[in-house]
Amino acid sequence: MIRTTLCLPPLLAVLLAACSSAPPPQPAAAVAVPAAPAPVEAPAPTAPQVRAQAAAKAFSSSLKQALGAELAKGGTTGAITFCHAQAPKIAAQVAAEHGVRIGRVPVPGRQRSPANAPDAWQADALRALIARHDAGTPVAELVQVVDSGLPDGVALRMMRGIPVEPACLACHGKALADDTRAALERLYPGDTATGFDAGDLRGALWVEVPALD
Repeated sequence: MIRTTLCLPPLLAVLLAACSSAPPPQPAAAVAVPAAPAPVEAPAPTAPQVRAQAAAKAFSSSLKQALGAELAKGGTTGAITFCHAQAPKIAAQVAAEHGVRIGRVPVPGRQRSPANAPDAWQADALRALIARHDAGTPVAELVQVVDSGLPDGVALRMMRGIPVEPACLACHGKALADDTRAALERLYPGDTATGFDAGDLRGALWVEVPALD
């Protein structure tokens, strides 16, 4: 038996050997992932702002709770009578307890109590809230706080929007019961604070914090 042996030139043998064995895979280069930016913390409220927020919360919760009780007990006419007589007293009590001035202002042309007519700074702040609301800002986010450029003796002024809630429609909506309309005509002659829908901006709650001596 004759065996045939193929002899290759040395250089060709080296090239064939190199082609027959693929180089080992190289590890993929690591992709640098940028670090997430650190969250920006909101500045802590100042002492006057804390007082304003506490007073606003106390007034809103006290008035809402009292009106709810009157609605359950005496219906809308009882609530209107209560609000006419007691809402100013609740505001005065909260003001004394928190050392602030506090009240409410209506949107232009929708006034119920003449005592709530805005003064100059309140009218300016309210116009700013209305512009933001018209631009799409929800009523719950309508808050303005001013703590610089204020008159002597004033540390801070705050205003926040008041929404029309479903329960408000009995006295502020478009379809009022006859006894409700009669009570409004008796206690608030010339009332124009009706015709609202739920979610509308009804006015604003304002707080003015005096500067400490």
